[in-house]
Amino acid sequence: MKIFAWVLFFCLCFSRTCNAENFLSRPQSMNDSERADKADILELLNYERFCRDNAVWDGMRTCYAEDSFVDISWYQGSGYGFVTASEKFNTYAPHVIHSSLTWLNGNRAVTIMMATIQMRQNVDDVECELSTDVQLLFRTEKINDKWFIKNFESIYLQDRLIPVLPASELSLKRSELAKYRSSYACMSYIAEKKGIKINKELAGIDRPETVKAIYEKLSSWLAGQE
Repeated sequence: MKIFAWVLFFCLCFSRTCNAENFLSRPQSMNDSERADKADILELLNYERFCRDNAVWDGMRTCYAEDSFVDISWYQGSGYGFVTASEKFNTYAPHVIHSSLTWLNGNRAVTIMMATIQMRQNVDDVECELSTDVQLLFRTEKINDKWFIKNFESIYLQDRLIPVLPASELSLKRSELAKYRSSYACMSYIAEKKGIKINKELAGIDRPETVKAIYEKLSSWLAGQE
């Protein structure tokens, strides 16, 4: 009886391992179908960011599922609403994409995209560049044989506010930034000056527990537990 129980336990574990990549583990060899799915997902996400950076709003809208949800620094709501809000926001903030990894489980996938968001800002008559390093986290799902974004959120890493011309002097006191979260202090400072409300409880590496929580949520969703 004990032997049977152990065999059953092993089979269940093996089945679970075969049916899904372990989230954050090293990607394993793929068959042609999995390779095609990952390529399609990456193309989808690159296209969505391209549309955002180049004001292709109709194209951006096609990337989101009807029941999608977006939770980032300045917006929380549906994917379609995010596209509309981005259009109204009318701010040029291009993304430099560094690398992306996708973990696949059947018709579900999670992608972590490392990126830097760049914005030009005038601070006390000094032209500056605000650069924010982030992890862009996407949950995607294959619906009617086509991949769509189901959820989009971010983890904030660090940011910088640097004069565009090296000879320029920016008289910004450290005390002015000290009241903000270190993972996105400069972004918060600029947003406040523009009258934009920034969520102070975003996931960021200055609060490791927030990163752990969001990874656990992604892992559960990928495994089909949500």
